[in-house]
Amino acid sequence: MRAKAIFLDATVWSGYSPGCIRYRMASSVSARTSSLEPSDWVRAALARLAKEGIHEVRIEVLARDLGVSKGSFYWHFRDRADLLEKMLGVWEDSELAWLGEKASDGGTASRWAQFVARSIDPVRLTTEVAIRSWARGDEKVGTRIAAVTRKRATLIAEVLREVGFGRSAAESWSEILSLICLGWMERVSRDAQFQLESRDLGELLSDVILAASARSSDSNR
Repeated sequence: MRAKAIFLDATVWSGYSPGCIRYRMASSVSARTSSLEPSDWVRAALARLAKEGIHEVRIEVLARDLGVSKGSFYWHFRDRADLLEKMLGVWEDSELAWLGEKASDGGTASRWAQFVARSIDPVRLTTEVAIRSWARGDEKVGTRIAAVTRKRATLIAEVLREVGFGRSAAESWSEILSLICLGWMERVSRDAQFQLESRDLGELLSDVILAASARSSDSNR
């Protein structure tokens, strides 16, 4: 059974940066150990993954981040592979959940704004970049990521249909926008300064939709 989904936003990550994780609990190791839940290890693992990659998601490293003994890990997980599976499941469930959300006001503009805001969130983006890097050496991880990629393309296509694109055009432009997202993440994974110095991904995605809409309108005249 999968661990409960943890939405990857600033609230969840607050206090979980590797090397500076703090807990509001008793100072003794035994108290900290008994107070931890599996989700605490998963959060710490995701933070470490985003910062340093899958090879640094190690039991002894996470125990140090959490301020507990390495042995306490085994109260919650069989082994490292068990933790990695639950960590991946949490990320996957979180991504599929927000991609399936409807806008609070039910409007297309709000739904697109929500998608863009999530897509460019630095924590979410950094985590996905790290998971995609992990997938290059693990086919099973790649398969799980593919489900998220398909869901993203479906959401984009739905938004395009809602603003007047035909089914075929919506699917084609959805693929283009999805590839832009993937290309952006690939570039970020190779050049950390790119995200800081280049134009905003959200602005680029919206510009592409406007250009596609104008082209579609011209072709229908």
